[in-house]
Amino acid sequence: MTRVLPPELAGEFFGVGSVGERSPDAPLEYVSRLPLPYVYQLPTDAEDMIRQFACLVDGFEEEDTYTLDVDMAVYRDVTEGDSPLLPDPAHDHALYALVRDRHYRHLKTQQTAPMTMCFSIHSSDGAQHVSLHMLYFYTALMRRVAAGQYEHLSGHCDWLVLCQDDPALGLVLQSLANRDVPGLTLRRIVQLTDSVYPPGVAPAFHYCDDWRAVLTADWHALWDGRPRIVHVDLVSFAPEVSSEQAEKMNHFLERGGAIAMGVLPNVDSAYAAPVRDTLRHNLSTSLAVMVESGVDIDLLAEAAMVSTQCGLSRASPELTREVHLLAAGHIAEVFRECVVALR
Repeated sequence: MTRVLPPELAGEFFGVGSVGERSPDAPLEYVSRLPLPYVYQLPTDAEDMIRQFACLVDGFEEEDTYTLDVDMAVYRDVTEGDSPLLPDPAHDHALYALVRDRHYRHLKTQQTAPMTMCFSIHSSDGAQHVSLHMLYFYTALMRRVAAGQYEHLSGHCDWLVLCQDDPALGLVLQSLANRDVPGLTLRRIVQLTDSVYPPGVAPAFHYCDDWRAVLTADWHALWDGRPRIVHVDLVSFAPEVSSEQAEKMNHFLERGGAIAMGVLPNVDSAYAAPVRDTLRHNLSTSLAVMVESGVDIDLLAEAAMVSTQCGLSRASPELTREVHLLAAGHIAEVFRECVVALR
């Protein structure tokens, strides 16, 4: 069994992507010092997680609200082409700045998952792009972006993780529970999403909704799928799971998967105590609940990372910097202390 997560990254910080800064170069110093540096994004229109990639498609109304009319020429241009694609520096500053004259042992990047692209973009008549043929379209687009990211970044690191962010998947699944979209099922969505990862990357997936309920029948999309790093929000969704799901999580970890535990709030107002104290409390509580549910602490000790519940786009610059300062040297120490207390 080969683990997705290198052993030296167990307990370290997993950056989701966005940072609460306005200056594009401000995060460079503290992000590059992390055990796992990552291609960060600013909370600006240009680096919006939809516009950032949709702008690569001819006809996308960049100044509008995610409008794209896809005719046969555009569809074929995206789906039949195989050349790598990459956002330009205006849409992804850190993709270039972070690796300029630098080489990293480990590096993370991210991009929007195809289903969230479908959900967020609409035609000029207002119709959402939630259909199987449009899922194929955005899968092809994001597969080419992933190839472009790998080509661009792999020479600047020894190990590269590519995370697909899918914040709208939960909303799509709620919609599918009330209406039938021909051919569009959870298994099909996961299968196409998995096809985006290029060979050579460590796969990761960020899910924003209730991660405990991403299942159909007895198949759980996160734990029964391919081994990868799965980021879950443990602030909004406590890790109290059934014994059956705990067993699935253990099997997922045994097969080489890893869990990025989103235990830190991502907004200033959610902190009633200093960041380090909040980390210790939330992490120890989450681990204890998971262990009580039946998740193996020894497996978590080898295959878990620590994170914020989601990106830091709504955090102040002060909170963003404090989280990263802690992440650069102390998060793994707190993680190990919490693990030891539960053994």
